[in-house]
Amino acid sequence: MIDFHVLGTSGSRPTGSRSVSGNYLSTPSGSIVIDCGEGFQDRLVKHDLDLKKNPIGIRARISKIKAILLTHSHFDHCWGVLPFLKTMQLDGRIKPLTIIGPTTKEAIDWVEDNYGNPIPPESGINPSDFSILFREWKSHLENSSNQNKFPIEWILIPVDGYDPIQLLSQPLPNVHLSAIPTIHGVTSVGWLISIGGSISKRILISGDTTKNVPSFNKSSLNGPLDLLIHEATFTSELSEKAEKHGHSTALDAAKAALDTNTNTLGMVHFSPRIKDIEIHENEARKVHLRSMACQDGDIFRIKNDDNIILMRKNKNSWFEHDSQRT
Repeated sequence: MIDFHVLGTSGSRPTGSRSVSGNYLSTPSGSIVIDCGEGFQDRLVKHDLDLKKNPIGIRARISKIKAILLTHSHFDHCWGVLPFLKTMQLDGRIKPLTIIGPTTKEAIDWVEDNYGNPIPPESGINPSDFSILFREWKSHLENSSNQNKFPIEWILIPVDGYDPIQLLSQPLPNVHLSAIPTIHGVTSVGWLISIGGSISKRILISGDTTKNVPSFNKSSLNGPLDLLIHEATFTSELSEKAEKHGHSTALDAAKAALDTNTNTLGMVHFSPRIKDIEIHENEARKVHLRSMACQDGDIFRIKNDDNIILMRKNKNSWFEHDSQRT
């Protein structure tokens, strides 16, 4: 079985009940973190400790993580990476780790020749581009005195156009990672994770994007999806605002699920102003029935028989959520 843990459902900043973006996927070949916003490691530790106390047979161990995939360089999606890596150093990690994020060829070339200099405004290079952040994070870790240094492979994916990008290096056996360019104002991708072997499951995490991503369709993705985790910052009455700021509505997410022939849609990245996420759920289900508005701590369990169960925490344990209620 495969378990997808949703550990942050708020957009831009945390609220009293929702944290910023971060997900944990367990596969038979190891685990993957997809986005790692502020405070992610604290959320993951507490989540796994709670799971450990429960008899449901699901865990989210840090020691199993083999890769961190980042959708874009806005801080609510990546600002937890460096503290997380520092903790791994302190804990004496020795296993290698792969970190992958999108950038552009122009940013890579500029950083190679000009790192440390002010970025010209006309260059179009974002000051938080991963070509810059990766170098800064790498330098900080390598220059930490008297601390364990475990091997990290830093991979930058140059994005040009909207065709799916196949990675030359695949960090997990029987798991194929593809970057799917999205539309968000800064260089951004969704991550298509195809798990092979006897299981054969496909999951797409959109990251932040507006509607009508050219490759979000069954043909471009070479088949249907078992699970789509898609942002739904707003509902449809704010569709113009969503598009202006590079975000989606619940209706947009549902249409993407329909276009990609998705079995189950999980919606995340709600505006901090949203109080009742069932409004998102009701809007999406007009287009795609198996649509769920996620809560922090939700777990999608993808079984070998193609059944997908949403496990939701209630008090001190997780229970199967009635994802088909109307």
